[in-house]
This record gives sequence, C-alpha cells and structure tokens, in this order.
Amino acid sequence: MTKTQGACIALGAVLVVAGFSSYHSPDFDTAQAEMDRQTVDCLTRGLTHGEKAHIAQLTAVHDREGLHPIYSDVLARCVVRSDQWERRPQLVTSARQVPSQDPEFRQMLNMHTMELATRR
Repeated sequence: MTKTQGACIALGAVLVVAGFSSYHSPDFDTAQAEMDRQTVDCLTRGLTHGEKAHIAQLTAVHDREGLHPIYSDVLARCVVRSDQWERRPQLVTSARQVPSQDPEFRQMLNMHTMELATRR
C-alpha cells in the first residue's frame, strides 16, 4: 500500500467517524460547520503534488476558471454529505485560500511566475 492510499483510507475513516458523530449532534448548524471545516481540510490536504503544481501554474496566469475542474475532482473525494454539493462555491473558495500558506505551493507559484516573467 502506498503512502497516498494509506492517507486516503485514514482520511476516509476520519470523515466517516466525524460524519457519524456530526449527524447525531443535537446542534445541526454546529455539526454542519464542523463537517464543512473537515471537507475544506480534505480539499487542501487531499491535493496531490501534481494537482498543487497545476493549481500554481493556473494561479500564476490568473486562470480562475481552470481551477474549477481540479477542485471538483478533489471535492468528489472529500464530500461526506450530499448537501455539501450545494455549498461547493463556498467550500472551494475557503480551500483556495489555504495553499498560499503552504511553503511547497508558494515555491511552485514563484517558479511559475518567474517562468512567465522570463518569457515576456
């Protein structure tokens, strides 16, 4: 089993347990917010190196529309409840803010930005 498969299985188990405990929570809004936080966390931690590199490249050229298919694929791996699909824009917007704090992502973004600058 590869590290990625192990991480996906562990993340899935955590989301199932969290989903079950959130589903039985008496405070639906709190449970929904917690589930959304976990989904956003999955959206950011669930990115492969290739997906991060592609996002950095698209970010460097300011191609916001190109990001939608990438996050849609990742979101399909992360959604726990069907009502989260209705909140997809908010979840993706939250997730898109996190990579800017990731040193690996910042390095890829800087590399693509410098590459674009040298082409001009």
